[in-house]
Amino acid sequence: MFSYTKEQKVNDMLGKKVGGLPGENPTMMLGSVFYEGQFEEPKASRSEAVELINKQEEFSKELALNSMIDIFIYEKSEIEWKVNFALDNIDGFFSLDMPEASVRIDTLKYLEEQDGLERTIYNSLNLGVTEEELKALKECTPASAIILGYNPMNNNTQGRLDMIRTGGTLLDKGLLDMAKEIGIEHFLLDTAATPFGEGASESLRAVPVFKSEFGLPVGCAMHNTLESWLWFNDYKGKSEVSTTLDAAIDVLPVILGADFVHYGPADNYREEFLTIAMVDKLIAEGAESYFGTEIERYHPYYKI
Repeated sequence: MFSYTKEQKVNDMLGKKVGGLPGENPTMMLGSVFYEGQFEEPKASRSEAVELINKQEEFSKELALNSMIDIFIYEKSEIEWKVNFALDNIDGFFSLDMPEASVRIDTLKYLEEQDGLERTIYNSLNLGVTEEELKALKECTPASAIILGYNPMNNNTQGRLDMIRTGGTLLDKGLLDMAKEIGIEHFLLDTAATPFGEGASESLRAVPVFKSEFGLPVGCAMHNTLESWLWFNDYKGKSEVSTTLDAAIDVLPVILGADFVHYGPADNYREEFLTIAMVDKLIAEGAESYFGTEIERYHPYYKI
């Protein structure tokens, strides 16, 4: 159980709340669709993606968790149909995960044309941000952004903190200040999951530090640490236990106070949601009895 000297902000994202004190709100779960390898023909598999999104949303309500969808956009040719897919098939906010800066810029412009920026989580504002990208963000400002604390020059907790606060040695300004100047409303701080041997444990240690320092919603994608584990990728029984290990590793940041979890493939929603809901209930019970935390009525604490 954790308490903080700084007041903890709660983002109300069109009715889905994320942030606050541990136990106060249910964990926000972000699952990905259209990631590489999910569908052989992504554009032709939109109906399957819709079915998966609906199942994730229904199950999250059954457990009183919050959930959102993260959509990968790799190429410029995918922007129009994937943004339209999100706007037509997702109620509320959705996250757009765009690895390339040029794709992020063109996506912002298309979202502006389609009046979709007010429902967009920009994934992500990170150390690779360019002047052209910053200009586009100021002209076409999404309502929310994931702010990534990845710092290759210093992957310990301090280095990740510096990336958010000051830019470390790589940027002239901290990513959070950039986001504020852009005019983004809802900040989601990501402690940046890294591989074993490259500060993986620091991704977790940074969770309570970020919450204490900034008072903002914090989370990460520990699924990425598992995915980059070379030994496990060669393990003969990987397919039989991968969802179990995914759920196990994603619980760790929640135990340390995380407000959101990017759990990887949305296909794994059942195992992930059940595990996190159980832990949310446990944390809320402790927070209420020890700190007197007021638990939101929409919460696994009351539902399961």
